[in-house]
Amino acid sequence: MLESSYLIYGAIFLCALLLVEGVYFLINDSLGRTSTVNRRMQLLESGRSNREVYETLLRRPPASIGVFGPAGSLYMWFDQMVMQAGVTIPTLRILLFMVGLSVFAFICMLVFGRATFIPTVMPLPMAGLLAGLVVGFGIPLAQLKSMKDSRLRKFGEQLPDAIDVMVRSLKAGHPVSAAMNLVTREMPDPIGTEFGIAVDEMTYGLDLRDALENLGDRVKIKDFQYVVVSISIQHETGGNLAEVLSGLSKVIRDRFRLFRKIKALSGEGRMSAMVLSILPFITFSVIFTLSPIFYTRVFPDPLFLPIAGGGFAMMCIGIYIMYRMVNFRV
Repeated sequence: MLESSYLIYGAIFLCALLLVEGVYFLINDSLGRTSTVNRRMQLLESGRSNREVYETLLRRPPASIGVFGPAGSLYMWFDQMVMQAGVTIPTLRILLFMVGLSVFAFICMLVFGRATFIPTVMPLPMAGLLAGLVVGFGIPLAQLKSMKDSRLRKFGEQLPDAIDVMVRSLKAGHPVSAAMNLVTREMPDPIGTEFGIAVDEMTYGLDLRDALENLGDRVKIKDFQYVVVSISIQHETGGNLAEVLSGLSKVIRDRFRLFRKIKALSGEGRMSAMVLSILPFITFSVIFTLSPIFYTRVFPDPLFLPIAGGGFAMMCIGIYIMYRMVNFRV
């Protein structure tokens, strides 16, 4: 009995250590970005060579990862999400942090779950497993998804300004590669770093069109695809690229202005939909915390699960309808 207690305490200590390390690297990563224009320039100023900076930012997965089949594909998908989120922590370290966090949540649920009403609802090991999956994997994945969406949204907002920088450089007589290099030096993250990766790819032998297509695959912004098409056509047939990009910048900026106007007009509806979506879950949590017998005494009834499942399904349908009513495509 004493040895098992030591094992539990050791596992809690290890998981807490991984948690503290992950939080430290996240805070250190976010604070380190403010010292220079963008992350690429920061790495260059630290004394690294262009090749080392390029390999660090591109985050190539191991070549042998493909032999693991579906697990390798899942790792590559997660690695791409981490890259698109702009996190500089190695992917393997993030996975170890998530595993440690899930084990920590599982052990905490087993230790402290006996003092709650959870065992009356489901077996304690199942509740611990559910808590481990939600805390260790669900919450970090949701955070990475939020960081990814925010970074790509910021890239789209910066795109008109980056195009204007390229237009001024092209009007001054510089080639497209020099115009893109100017964006890497003048624009902040994320667009400055992403253009810097494309410039490095061209430096090491990749064609202009291929470098732009790789950049489009990394950011997956529809507006940027228009930039890729414009530069590719001009690269093959010639023409006044500065004028084309200038018009494209105006269209993208007007589109964002319209989107912000629609978002402001629909703000009240979106807030109402959010409150109506969260309120049933808050009500359930409060009632279950204050008087758990209100629900537990009807669990054995054979009609409880069908009625509860039907109500939950109709609530999800209502949430989806409200979401579609207050979100517009521009």
